[in-house]
Amino acid sequence: MEDAMQIGKSFSYVFQDAKWISKLLIGALVSIVPILNFAFIGYMTEIIRRVSRDDPEPLASWDDFGKKFVDGLLLALAGLIYSIPLILLSIPMIPVFMAASSGDSDAIMAAMTGLGIVLGCLVALYGLFLTVFYPAVQINFSRKGSFGSCFEIGKIIKVATGNFGNYLLAWLMYLVFAIVIGTIGGILSGIFGLIPCIGWIVSIIITAVITPLIGVVYAHLFGQVAALNPGE
Repeated sequence: MEDAMQIGKSFSYVFQDAKWISKLLIGALVSIVPILNFAFIGYMTEIIRRVSRDDPEPLASWDDFGKKFVDGLLLALAGLIYSIPLILLSIPMIPVFMAASSGDSDAIMAAMTGLGIVLGCLVALYGLFLTVFYPAVQINFSRKGSFGSCFEIGKIIKVATGNFGNYLLAWLMYLVFAIVIGTIGGILSGIFGLIPCIGWIVSIIITAVITPLIGVVYAHLFGQVAALNPGE
C-alpha cells in the first residue's frame, strides 16, 4: 500500500474485478432484505480487512455468508448502543413536534425556539459525530472481530486521529460520492420510471445497486485509512 491515499482507486477498483456485476447484484439483494442486510455491513468490513492488508482482490466474494452476517449484526448492535444518546435527546422533542404538526401555533413556536432549538442542535451535532466516529469503530472491529473491540474508545480514537488528514479525506470523499451518486441514481431512476414495464425494472435495478456501490467505495476508502494507520 502506498504512503498516501489513492482516492481514484476507491472508485475504480470495483470494475477491475472480473465478477463485479454478480458481487454488486448479490450485495443489492442482500442490502434490501430486512435483517439479512446486516450481512452487507459484514461484507463492507471484509473489504476493509482486504484493503488494509493489500489483498490483490479487495472486492470480497459472498462466501462465508454466516460470518459476514454475524460481523454485521455485531456492528449494527454497536451502532445502536452508540445511538442511545441520540434517541434520548430526541424523546423530549416528540410531544413538541406532534403538537406542532397539529397546527398549534404555540407548539410551533416552542419547536422553533428555546428547548427545541437546543435539542435539535444537539441531535444534529451528535448525529454528525457518529458519522465521523463510526468508520473508526468498524476499522477496529475489522482488526479484532470481537464485539468488545467496538468499545475500545482509546484505540478507536487513535484509529481516527493517528492519521487524521487521511481519515477526514476518506470521510469527505465518501460523503461527496454518496451525495453525487445518490442524486444521479435518483434522476436516472426517475427517468426510467416514466417508461412502463422495462423502464420500471431498470429503475428498480438502479435504485438497488446504489447502496452497495456506495458501500464498497466507503469500505475501500477506510480500508486505505486502516492500511496507513496499522495501529498496534
